Amino acid sequence: MTKVVVDMTMSLDGYVAGPNDGKQYPLGQHGGMRIFDWYQSGTEEVTSPLFRPAPGANREQVDLMLEESGAFIFGRRTYDITNGWDGRHPIHGCPVFVLTHNPPKEFPKGPSNLTFVTDGIASAIDQARAVANGKDIKLGGASPGKQALAAGLCDEILVHIAPYLLGGGVRLFDDLPDGIKLEKLRVTDGPFATHIRYAVRR
Repeated sequence: MTKVVVDMTMSLDGYVAGPNDGKQYPLGQHGGMRIFDWYQSGTEEVTSPLFRPAPGANREQVDLMLEESGAFIFGRRTYDITNGWDGRHPIHGCPVFVLTHNPPKEFPKGPSNLTFVTDGIASAIDQARAVANGKDIKLGGASPGKQALAAGLCDEILVHIAPYLLGGGVRLFDDLPDGIKLEKLRVTDGPFATHIRYAVRR
């Protein structure tokens, strides 16, 4: 059964990117790239150069992500910073939906089948569900996750907490409605990250 899952790496102080994120600093300044050390702490590449986790909990999380992800939803800012992943999101072949008010006239073509959604998070989720083949819809970037949580459309939150303090930047859980109750489902700990999965209880 398809679930809608916020799946994000963040610093211990709650940031998914450091200050001044953009094309020059995709994950911001203050060492924003460090929060993804858990992706890069091993020696064996896993399907993509982006993922090289150490054996154990970190490798298990990457394997699970590859197994359970059926579609992704991102915001326009993430799309712009990554140049649309050059049409090839790291989870190769997974459809990617981009929330935006103004779709670009030209964009990179590739196996990720980018779709631009102009009518909101609920529509993006519906479109993603139609192509996810029963796998999960992953919400990447702070904005889609917060929109889905605010609309009551999120089933789970999976956070990979890095032992790093960014001290500023892009927060994952600000500007949310009060009273979102979570139930802890699982905690695993690996080098450079603690992985915590919660169910969202409405």
